[in-house]
Amino acid sequence: MLKEVGASGQISLGKKYAGQLFEMQIAVDGAVTLTPVKVVPVAQAPVAAEELAAYKVSTTTQEWASVHADEIAQYNEWVTQREPYAQRVRRWREQGQSLPSEEGKS
Repeated sequence: MLKEVGASGQISLGKKYAGQLFEMQIAVDGAVTLTPVKVVPVAQAPVAAEELAAYKVSTTTQEWASVHADEIAQYNEWVTQREPYAQRVRRWREQGQSLPSEEGKS
């Protein structure tokens, strides 16, 4: 069966494998092997009730957002000024420029 890697770098294996974990091995020749795995969590020590109470969040998401409104606005502004890497690569190639990572290579 042939599978094509999409522009986002993802492969769809089908619903049969949804939610499963795979170990990915890449051989020297570029061959990719996906092996299904099961992860067994490490046993955790019991936590005291006082410790659990300390972790409970006393504020709601809306309260948190209002407290951090300035940081959120600053991040949103930063994101809007950034161009996704794939778009930068496409633009550089259309302009006939080499990518920053390709400069200096022969």
